[in-house]
Amino acid sequence: LGDSKSPVLAVLGPYKYSFLTKAKNAEKYLYDKGNYTLSPDVYATSDFRSETKLSSTNPQQKNYNWGTASLEKWTTPKGYAAEGILYKPENFDPTKKYPMIVYFYEKLSDGLYNYIAPTPTPSRLNISYFVSNGYLVFAPDISYEKGYPGKSAMEFINSGVESLKKNSWVDGAKIGLQGQSWGGYQAAYLITQTDMYAAAWAGAPVANMTS
Repeated sequence: LGDSKSPVLAVLGPYKYSFLTKAKNAEKYLYDKGNYTLSPDVYATSDFRSETKLSSTNPQQKNYNWGTASLEKWTTPKGYAAEGILYKPENFDPTKKYPMIVYFYEKLSDGLYNYIAPTPTPSRLNISYFVSNGYLVFAPDISYEKGYPGKSAMEFINSGVESLKKNSWVDGAKIGLQGQSWGGYQAAYLITQTDMYAAAWAGAPVANMTS
């Protein structure tokens, strides 16, 4: 950190890197690396061009239908560039139709390479559980117009869903949505504005906007 040289790209890939640690007296490094498909493991390197895997944190995952995560892009009715994450089952078959759950909370696309373990949650959608059981899960980003959180959610969420419905493998009659807390408020708002969703779950929603 005290070096005055310009930074040089060491490594770039579709992973989340975390917990970077340097040996005290050697050019040796440890770090975690993973993504939605690969459970984070510990790696060692001296130059970030070659690495040695030191752990196997989740071998039991091979016994389950896991999933993939991809970044989707579309344009909203007002012309805004939008993006979000689409999770698909590991055994995804484009010749079949899949029900889809839309999960949202402000912006989630920076978590594209996050590993999501199937753990209990307070009142949020357990993404990996539903993907493993044959659902598509769509997590669109929302950009807010000040003072209009509900209308902003409509602008980004509904247009993202309509964009994905153009794919033959999305069952447009079986789309649900889920939001928690601030997302719960927007889930409650959205179902008063459209009938495009077959089911909705508002987890711990903001019910009293004044207080």
